[in-house]
Amino acid sequence: MTVKQEKLENNRVKLTVDIDAQTLEGAIEEAYRKNAKKINIPGFRKGKAPRRIIEMNYGPDVFVEDAVEILLPRLYQEALAQTEIQAVDQPEVDIEHIDRSEGATFAYTVDVYPELKLGNYKGLEVQREIVRVLDEDVENVLKQQQERSSELVVAEHNAVREGDFAVIDFVGYVDGKPFSGGAAENQTLEIGAGQFIPGFEEQLVGLEVGKTKDIQVTFPEDYHAEHLAGQEATFTVTVKELKEKFLPEIDDEFAKDISEHDTLDELKAEIRKNLEDEATRRTTEQMENRLLELIAEDSTVEIPQSMIEHQAGHLLDYFLQNMQRQGLSEEMYLEMTGQSREDLQAQFEPQAKTQIVHDLILEAINEQEGTTASEEEVDEKIAEYMNASGELNAELEERMREYWNSQRRGIEVSILREKALRLIVDNAAITEVEPVTETVEQE
Repeated sequence: MTVKQEKLENNRVKLTVDIDAQTLEGAIEEAYRKNAKKINIPGFRKGKAPRRIIEMNYGPDVFVEDAVEILLPRLYQEALAQTEIQAVDQPEVDIEHIDRSEGATFAYTVDVYPELKLGNYKGLEVQREIVRVLDEDVENVLKQQQERSSELVVAEHNAVREGDFAVIDFVGYVDGKPFSGGAAENQTLEIGAGQFIPGFEEQLVGLEVGKTKDIQVTFPEDYHAEHLAGQEATFTVTVKELKEKFLPEIDDEFAKDISEHDTLDELKAEIRKNLEDEATRRTTEQMENRLLELIAEDSTVEIPQSMIEHQAGHLLDYFLQNMQRQGLSEEMYLEMTGQSREDLQAQFEPQAKTQIVHDLILEAINEQEGTTASEEEVDEKIAEYMNASGELNAELEERMREYWNSQRRGIEVSILREKALRLIVDNAAITEVEPVTETVEQE
C-alpha cells in the first residue's frame, strides 16, 4: 500500500491510496468467506459452494463491492496512521480505479486539524473592572432569600386587595360561547403581578370571597393564540379564597433558619464574599477573553466548516439540555421559536468558531512554551473534585474515583488551558477601571 498526501485549501487534505492486486484479492477472498453462507447454489449445501462456482453463476465481480466495503475503512485508518494527519470529520471517498489484475486506487478527502500561526501573546494591554460590592447588593440577596422563605397564609380580610393571592374559578366566553383553555378551577392568581390578560386582575379588586363577577377584557393583538388575538371576552369569576404572603423578618433568627450562621451580620459577610468571588470570576473571565481576542487578531488560522458545525452542535445540545431542565423539550422550544434544529445550530456557529480559535491559541502557547501537566498535577485535581463531593460511602467513592480517572486526559487538557491563561495574564499590562454598572448581580 502506498499513500500520497495532497494539501488542499481550507485545511483539507486528499489522501490517495494505491493497493496491489494481491491486497485486493485478499479482500475479495474475505468477502467470499463472509457472504458464502448466505448463497444457495444447486448441487451444493447452503454456504458450501466454492468461490469459483459462485463467481461462475453470479459473475466474476460478485464479491468486489463487498471487498471494497471491507477495504475502505481499513485503508483509511492505515493512511491516517502513516501520514500522521489529524482528521476532524468523516472523509469523502472516491474510487478512482479498480482492476482485479492490477489493484485499486482510492481517494479520501478530509478536513484536518487546523494549523495556527500564533501571534504575540506577551505584553498585551487590557482593562479589568474593579470589583465593588455595595451594601444594596447584599440587601438585594437577603430580600431574594426572604422571598424564597415566604409563606402564603389565609388573609384576615374578605375582599380582594392588590398583592393578594386569590384562589379563583373562572370561565371565559367570546361572543357568548366558551372557548378552549378559557376555564379553570382553584387557580391561584397574584393580584397586580400581571399574569393574566391586561385589565383582568384590576377588576377583581374589591370582590369578596364567595362572590361572582363578570369581567370584560380584550385579548392583546399579539396574543399567542391567534384565534383570540384582539377579541373581546367575558370571564365569569368566583373568588373562593384569599391568601397573603407572609415574609419573615430579616434578623438573627432568619439567618439561623436559612444558613449555618448564628447572626445576621455573619450571613451578610458570607453573602458579600460570595458576591465578591462571583464578580472576580466574571471580571477575570472577561479580561481573559479579551486577551484571547487580541491574540486571535494577531494570529492566522483557517477553521474547517465541519469543525465549526461539530462544536456548534455541542453548544446547541448543552443549550437544549438547559431548556429541558426548565421544562421545555427540544420539540416545544423549536415550535415556540418557529425554528428548525439546523437554524438554531447555525446561530451557535460564531460562538463555536471563537471557542475553537481560543483553544488552538492556548494549545499553541503551551507547545511553544513547552508546558506540560504532570501525573501528580492530575492526581491533585482529581483529589479536589473528590473533596468537593463531600463524604461518600466506600462504594460510591470508588465509583467516583474510577470515573475521574477515566477523565484524566480531559483533566490534563484543563490544567494546560489554565496554565496558558495564567501565562498570558501574568505577562499582560493590566489597567483597572471602574465598573460600568454600580451593582453586582448574583447569578
